[in-house]
Amino acid sequence: MTREEYILLYEKCMQGECTQEEKKKLDEYQDEFSLDDVHWDEVRLGNEQQIIGGIYNRLQKSITDQHPEKMQWYKLPLAAAIALIAVGLGVYLYFNVSSDSTRLHTQVAARIVAGSNKAILTLSGGKQIALTDADNGELVTEGNTRITKTADGKIIYEPSIAQDSKAVVYNTVSTPKGGQFQVVLPDGSQIWLNAMSSITYPSSFSGKERLVQLKGEAYFEIAKNPEKPFKVDVAGQQKIEVLGTHFNVEAYIDDHEIKTTLLEGSVKLGARNKQIRLKPGQIAIDDLKTDLIVKQADLEEVMAWKNGLFVLNEVNLKDVMKKAARWYDVDVEYQGNIANKKLWGTVSRYKDINELLDNIAITSSLRYKIEGRRVILMK
Repeated sequence: MTREEYILLYEKCMQGECTQEEKKKLDEYQDEFSLDDVHWDEVRLGNEQQIIGGIYNRLQKSITDQHPEKMQWYKLPLAAAIALIAVGLGVYLYFNVSSDSTRLHTQVAARIVAGSNKAILTLSGGKQIALTDADNGELVTEGNTRITKTADGKIIYEPSIAQDSKAVVYNTVSTPKGGQFQVVLPDGSQIWLNAMSSITYPSSFSGKERLVQLKGEAYFEIAKNPEKPFKVDVAGQQKIEVLGTHFNVEAYIDDHEIKTTLLEGSVKLGARNKQIRLKPGQIAIDDLKTDLIVKQADLEEVMAWKNGLFVLNEVNLKDVMKKAARWYDVDVEYQGNIANKKLWGTVSRYKDINELLDNIAITSSLRYKIEGRRVILMK
């Protein structure tokens, strides 16, 4: 395997996409540039810069010892060579050192598992039902609608065929930290709620429109009904109007902005007496003060949460850990000026939090430790 192939395979493994056979191949890779005599204990004690310097000197020596026909790889710029050194160090630590020391500068405490399907259903009279613990089948009848929990972890609203004069009542489904849930509304529209989110809606849609209220983040797949537009009131700050479409809304209070991403169809946004219309693939960012900003969205990153992933495409550490804090129900602390450090990679959202933190540690040379439900990140 050439060094170029080595780099590509390493990147593939760090994305979580390589097979066991490829991991073994990476583990067994050997050539004239050996790391066998590196003092790995020094790395664990925080002297990786010293180690990298030593490896760089060895690389420089190996360049002078190469025959001309073997020197093509060394035509890389100096910066690329230094990058390879860091990659080589990370790979060696990840695949060759004991499981404890692969976590670069980490102190691992109690196991913190991923979130799961859990939510609270609040009925019109104030009664609350813990959907996690509720048995499958019919939960209750609200107004003209029967509410049922399914075996695959969602609730469905089924309007009665024989409509009577009962008044329309409102329900709310809310997810805690570490929770997510799916709701099928009376019109057949589907909503996926992310952690720390809530959706309020009528038990049946009467009148000329279908109006719901959202706080937090949700992905919508709206049933088409041109005669009855679907509208979303986002935290009382923005209105979204659709006929039938797929879109994601992120509106957490502590983010101080609303992000609406359109995947299919068309939506119209209204905020501060202005309206805009989104096209598929666009994201509108509203900071709640100035005009909305519309640009092309990174759909892979936007939809990562629904697809069970953390997708880090040059994302700030602080933004990643905000999502992690909601999903794993942890608090996050930063030591040093590291919150804006850029991250890359793809990690399953259903792995323990250590999987995400190990990826951050190995690819960014940061350290972490866990104290109870507090994650501390540092240089």
